[in-house]
Amino acid sequence: MLENRVIKGYILLKSGLHIGGTEAGIHIGGIDNPVIKNPLTGLPYIPGSSLKGKMRFLLEHAEGLVKSGNIPNYSENNVVAKVFGHLEHDKHLTKPTRVIFRDSHIIGAMKEFNIENILVEDIDRDVDGIREKMGSDFVEGKTEVVIDRLSGTAKRGGLRQIERVSAGTVFSFEITLRSFEDNESDKHFKLLKKGLKLLENDALGGSGSRGSGKVKFFGLTDNDKEFSLE
Repeated sequence: MLENRVIKGYILLKSGLHIGGTEAGIHIGGIDNPVIKNPLTGLPYIPGSSLKGKMRFLLEHAEGLVKSGNIPNYSENNVVAKVFGHLEHDKHLTKPTRVIFRDSHIIGAMKEFNIENILVEDIDRDVDGIREKMGSDFVEGKTEVVIDRLSGTAKRGGLRQIERVSAGTVFSFEITLRSFEDNESDKHFKLLKKGLKLLENDALGGSGSRGSGKVKFFGLTDNDKEFSLE
């Protein structure tokens, strides 16, 4: 292995985030679609697989690799496959994935987050104090209604409640970019930057088309050197 580049930063939720967890133990009348949580702390987290999978999906479409809904052609020229990994049926192309996405954990919240100039110094890192103030583990219940498109009214039995991590919550995140060949690191780093920007303009997790999952990446560093997505 020639090089490791560690990309770190923060994820700010601009709207509520829903990444589903287990429904075991949900009681009647409770939220029937909970978010995934760390069983030791009770706090929600963002699995690295969720970040990696959504970024890969967006990059494959942005790079024109998906044709008529078919699985992309995993050739040697497919840089997305080279960075994120090949499928099992392409065993003759299989190589070590270049990226390791760590799980992202809550480190605090922003008092003001609907602003353009978001600063690391403005993060309130008093996690226990925020939990006490919210009266919850950074989560909220959101009621959604299924609308009958012919009548324009709520369908019978069409109420549902999902759990979301509240807007303003801040997660830390980390990606390790590995290089196994000469002169590939900068090209792959550029691809990851593009993926992060695409994700900002899309949505993470479920219910993205209904307002959930808008995120902002900030405080970004590449081996401790600051960079931006602009």
